[in-house]
Amino acid sequence: MFVVLEGLDGSGTTSQTSRLLMALERLGIAVQGTREPSDGPVGTLLRQALSQRLRAASGEALCSETLALLFAADRVDHIQCEVQPALDASKVVVSDRYVHSSLAYQGRSL
Repeated sequence: MFVVLEGLDGSGTTSQTSRLLMALERLGIAVQGTREPSDGPVGTLLRQALSQRLRAASGEALCSETLALLFAADRVDHIQCEVQPALDASKVVVSDRYVHSSLAYQGRSL
């Protein structure tokens, strides 16, 4: 089972994800917590870009198209390396954000 918590920045998705993981663990359910952007290599780059620590060669912030592609690349890597293996191991995966956040954030720049 793949459970996703979505919400605006500061709405408590990280706190609620943590609480849900603890509650499921107390019930003896095998769980794995995750988040997007992920903690993988592309997600790390993306987090740096979002915090303005990674910039384009011109010194400007990365453009919205580049960020959208980084989000997509991170999602592919995240699913292949973290989510699917956990699901294959019969774990419940709880994610702090997923595709709906990308749609909302990229949609806002249109």
